Amino acid sequence: MADKIIKYMSQEWIDQLNEEFEQLSINDSIRMENARIKQAEEKGREEGIQQGREQGILEGQKQVIQTLSQSMSIEDISKVLQKPVKEIQKLLQTI
Repeated sequence: MADKIIKYMSQEWIDQLNEEFEQLSINDSIRMENARIKQAEEKGREEGIQQGREQGILEGQKQVIQTLSQSMSIEDISKVLQKPVKEIQKLLQTI
């Protein structure tokens, strides 16, 4: 049946349908690409927030260790914070 309908269509009408189909296909590709971009931006934003949190926690730990180091030994700080002595020493070296 579709073959019979196509037989009676003018070439101009067939060309117009093909153009519309191509435009729909292009629009669909653009929508999919925009969705991928949005998803990548959201993922990047989430990763940035997580990195910021981690950096903030590290800075807070450094400040606490620096303050404690003014009145406590590294071993005592290690016991209080339940962190290895080497990690405490490494953090103090970066301050």
